[in-house]
Amino acid sequence: MSQEQKTPSVIRFEQAVKAKQYESACNELLDILSQIDSNFGGINGIEFNCPEQLNNPNLSKEKTIYFSTRMADLITELFSDESLSLTVGGAVRFFSYQRWIALLFACSPYINSDHILQVYNRNPDKSNPNSVHLSANPNDLVKFCIMYLPESNISLNLDAIWQLNPTLCASMCFALQSPRFIGTKEAFGKRGAILQWFPEKLAQLPNLDNLPSSISHDVYMHCSYDVAANKHDVKRALNQVMRRHLVTSGWVDRDISKIGKTNGKPVMVVLLEHFHSAHSIYRTHSTSMRAAREHFHLIGIGGSAVDKAGQEVFDDFRLVEGNTIFEKLSFVKRLCEEYGAAIFYMPSIGMDLTTIFASNTRLAPIQAIALGHPGTTHSEFIEYVVVEDDYVGSEACFSEKLLRLPKDALPYVPSALAPASVEYRLRENPEVVNIGIASTTMKLNPYFLDALKAIRDRAKVKVHFHFALGQSSGITHPYVERFIKSHLGDSATAHPHSPYHQYMQILHNCDMLVNPFPFGNTNGIIDMVTLGLVGICKTGPEVHEHIDEGLFKRLGLPEWLIANTVDEYVERAVRLAENHAERLALRRHIIENNGLQTLFTGDPKPMGQVFVQKLNEWAGLHNIDVSDFAFAQSSGKKVTKSAKTAAKKTVKVTVKKSAQPKESTKTKSKTEKKKTSSAKDAAKTSKKKA
Repeated sequence: MSQEQKTPSVIRFEQAVKAKQYESACNELLDILSQIDSNFGGINGIEFNCPEQLNNPNLSKEKTIYFSTRMADLITELFSDESLSLTVGGAVRFFSYQRWIALLFACSPYINSDHILQVYNRNPDKSNPNSVHLSANPNDLVKFCIMYLPESNISLNLDAIWQLNPTLCASMCFALQSPRFIGTKEAFGKRGAILQWFPEKLAQLPNLDNLPSSISHDVYMHCSYDVAANKHDVKRALNQVMRRHLVTSGWVDRDISKIGKTNGKPVMVVLLEHFHSAHSIYRTHSTSMRAAREHFHLIGIGGSAVDKAGQEVFDDFRLVEGNTIFEKLSFVKRLCEEYGAAIFYMPSIGMDLTTIFASNTRLAPIQAIALGHPGTTHSEFIEYVVVEDDYVGSEACFSEKLLRLPKDALPYVPSALAPASVEYRLRENPEVVNIGIASTTMKLNPYFLDALKAIRDRAKVKVHFHFALGQSSGITHPYVERFIKSHLGDSATAHPHSPYHQYMQILHNCDMLVNPFPFGNTNGIIDMVTLGLVGICKTGPEVHEHIDEGLFKRLGLPEWLIANTVDEYVERAVRLAENHAERLALRRHIIENNGLQTLFTGDPKPMGQVFVQKLNEWAGLHNIDVSDFAFAQSSGKKVTKSAKTAAKKTVKVTVKKSAQPKESTKTKSKTEKKKTSSAKDAAKTSKKKA
């Protein structure tokens, strides 16, 4: 087959649809969707013809809308054909790519595919187009569920579909939670309803068979961007199904009755998601892992995208091996067995399938995560969460025990792309106050946009919002732009996903920033301060919203910039926009005091030390002598009297192989009390500075 024939083609798709060659049409459509997925929404690498007038670099948006409209037309013709029949495997593939079908329609004038759904409407009363009755034909139900998109205006009875076909209903729920932009009232409302209804149902499924499991991580991660207090409950149900799927596939947990040592140190195995010098996880979590090497032999496991700087964080780095999730997990398990890993640690979880599946296995006596993606795991196999003390809003948001470190225990690393110098832009009395918003598409929602609209309407000065958007490209961007315009009209500019230096230039031209909520910023705040800007944030109980408060206080910003409610957020943003002198004074304070340096300095040792403490506790609980481990001398911890056998290459103990029971200690250790006290002192200091 020639290279030209391998290229996904709208032309071939159109020919197959017109000829009613259903299998060829579906395969070509899936190839096109797969290419869009690989391009993160881009349409490059897809053969299609368009009017010559659109082959203009200044008309890329118009060309994208043309492409989307043409694809929507062809999908309409294909799925409106009642003779089209889909296999179970074909349906699963369509659900895996449904988010791109949704974006094709959302980017086009169609907005949604409700006109296709009407083909399967058996309701004799057509007066209400949003009231649809479905036949009992299984094939019709499959096609309906595939084409039921986030922007649909049709009310759907999930219980009725579950009763007819639980796996099909679950697949649709997976698909509706998978888009990276769920910001409109219609789409956000659907996901919110699913997050309330779905967990109980999902937990009933025996395994992941015939489900679009390739998008499981989207279900797991995207719930964080909802507003409900119980939004993470879907993780617990998904974990149960994943665990059953692994066990029925032959998975056996590692025997953790043996821990080993390398160069005299216990071994910590670290499973990575995204970790290279330009990535935020490297910026926030590399220093603490380097410091942990004082006590542990660190083995990193990751993909080929981990660059030299990322690999050098560890004593040893291994490229993960295997083509399937099961093979990759087996590789991680073999490594943990070979080295007798004492600690299994993931600095982030939620962005990759491997880490989520790994969180449902036992690979080491002590298993912990950090909050590279801030949210609980709801996993019975994860004992601990590593987090800076001032980032915690409410411990009730976590199923794990928190290892609360001093606020400077995870000092950040400047971005490899950060500018060497900045020429600050301080406008004394601007006619229009430019307000920057650094946000990925996932953080946008109708509540946040309503707050921005209120800021615009109440401010006595003219404001203009500049959205410096991450992940908004290709067929995604026209949809996101329309959403923003629907709330803010000409008072906003939606900038598509840009290289870092262009993104920074957008923010550089702004007078102030406002942070999205409920999912706030970490690196966006660092970028803000790099440019000598100040802004408003909204805090809350979840770490992903409380981080903003913690960072603002570390930077010495006044507490009135931290809002507890949406009303406060609007009121304080208006104040910052209207009062030019006050805003400029705050900016000069940040610039003159080099507030940014606060985030890049600190003591990264506590994470390693607290892991030593927890390993000593585990060894003591199981009467294991670890006195000849290198960390025992540096930690100063005592070994229990009953542990008299010197540790050899491996240390044996009888332990249950299933999920390790979680710690139920009610009293705080002296170290923990000291950390809590220091956090309070820091908060007081911050108030004085403000």
